[in-house]
Amino acid sequence: MNINNVSKFFQQDEYSHLDRHFARFMLNIDPIKIPSLYLAAGLVCHHADLGDTCLELSNYAGKKFHWKSNETEHRLSFLDIDEWISKLKHSTAVGSPGEKTPLILDESGKTNRLYLLRYWEYENQLAQFIKNRIQQPIKTVDKNLLQEGLNRLFPDSHSETDWQKEAAHSALTHSFSVISGGPGTGKTTTVIKIIILLLEQFVSDDFHLALVAPTGKAAMRLKESIISSKQKLAAAPICSKAILERIPEETYTLHRLLGPIRHSPYFRHNKETPLPYDCVIVDEASMVDLALMSKLTSALRPNTSLILLGDENQLSSVESGSVLGDICKGTSNEINGGSENSRLNIIRLQKSYRFNNDEGVGKLSRLINSGKGEESLKLIQQNQSSDLQWSLLPDFGSLQETLKTTLIKEILSFIQATTPAEAFRRFQPFRILCALKNGPYGALNINVLIERLLVQKGTIQRDETWYSGRPVMITRNDYSLQLFNGDIGLVLPDSDDNDILKVFFETGPNQYRKFLPARLPEHETVFAMTIHKSQGSEFDKILIILPDQDSPVLTRELIYTGLTRAKKQVSIWGVEEIFVRSIKRKIERRSGLVDQLS
Repeated sequence: MNINNVSKFFQQDEYSHLDRHFARFMLNIDPIKIPSLYLAAGLVCHHADLGDTCLELSNYAGKKFHWKSNETEHRLSFLDIDEWISKLKHSTAVGSPGEKTPLILDESGKTNRLYLLRYWEYENQLAQFIKNRIQQPIKTVDKNLLQEGLNRLFPDSHSETDWQKEAAHSALTHSFSVISGGPGTGKTTTVIKIIILLLEQFVSDDFHLALVAPTGKAAMRLKESIISSKQKLAAAPICSKAILERIPEETYTLHRLLGPIRHSPYFRHNKETPLPYDCVIVDEASMVDLALMSKLTSALRPNTSLILLGDENQLSSVESGSVLGDICKGTSNEINGGSENSRLNIIRLQKSYRFNNDEGVGKLSRLINSGKGEESLKLIQQNQSSDLQWSLLPDFGSLQETLKTTLIKEILSFIQATTPAEAFRRFQPFRILCALKNGPYGALNINVLIERLLVQKGTIQRDETWYSGRPVMITRNDYSLQLFNGDIGLVLPDSDDNDILKVFFETGPNQYRKFLPARLPEHETVFAMTIHKSQGSEFDKILIILPDQDSPVLTRELIYTGLTRAKKQVSIWGVEEIFVRSIKRKIERRSGLVDQLS
């Protein structure tokens, strides 16, 4: 192995300019210019971009790689693991855990891992937080009052294990707990009861609770769920009026909670300036990346409890790490349709109150999570029900006409609405979800085709950018406007301002914020959106459009996440072979968090 061969290795298309530059930078700061460091540094950077928090050296050690470039054959043989590690240890750029070197070599786990310094620090800080908190019970809880509250809020749980009740008990008695479950398993119902139990325990106004989600969209949905639950509780009270009034309705994004500092990666709240809360509840925790979760836990006071809610089977965060999934991994005891990992205070809710687990969407979700591609395809093709339908993907030449035939009524419904309330009411129930952003069946092109259909119908003018009914999604956070990546607004005439077109964002029932289009941060049209962008949302009906070509991003987690955005009905347009391959392909993000928590 020599530096020239390694340099050619990184010229392959799968490696980025950043991978090459970082590898060269590490080589330049190392006085002895070790080729094996050059190789390791580039691979660490590459895997960070793939979502891994570290490089597992054993995945490359001792292997031979062969590739062709400009009709020239190239070969590179990697050192075996012991020799590679030995050479890395001689580099000034590589240190052991706890040292302040650009790269950290961790040999303590089941495999040898190489980290970028910041990722090792994030992972280690988070692991230490969890290990400390799981051993820290909430000593101030009145156990008799808690038991009375549990029996009152979960009255029908005598014949079998009620995992919602178990989750509530865990959350009230531990400083760290996790509640994992798919849509319809009652996470929101459970959390509202947890809040009631907390407020009954801590009656003083000095008790402060924060409700948080990763994105503005998820925070809005959490707020709507809390308000809806309070209205139901008012009609059929299970707690006092005083407790009901104390249930907070304000929700925060994680960034807003931590307090971003403009033009800086740091937050106002950190270890030195902690958050002023006694309990923080994080919804949609599967979307939280390693860095942000580490910064959140660093900003909690020693006596602040943390409750994570999420679905471990969903897509992980776009950034590095799969924190919720890693926390939930490990041996668990399966009992009566639920499961508990008591050592880490993890409760899994598996009983769906939305779909029957033995048919339709419920059964398909279970098959997908098990990686059973052929069985999943057979189910939706042979047992099409009112909540689940399959159609072969139309060829590209007929795609626009198929969209017109099947979707134009849904789209015209909200495009032609005259008031914000009516427009949002018609817009919210249905969404087109695409597996990819680019390509003929990607979200960008589907949006273009829909706009062409609207031009053909005479609903909008050709080349008209801003038109009434246009749905737009924010794609970059703007803290000054309090608009965040994933927020969705509708362009509508403002009756309070001479019917000037403005972009309305729903903040609550019949409550809106509105902006002139020119003021918006980066955004895009969103008749169709990617499955990634749909996380944190729910719709009555969805159409999932899969591509006509296979892709590494097509995984069971992607299909499952798209499928479970639906509350009532799912239609899938796809190619049989690609659908089956997608379900058999599982995301495997590399990290050391599972080992650290073991």
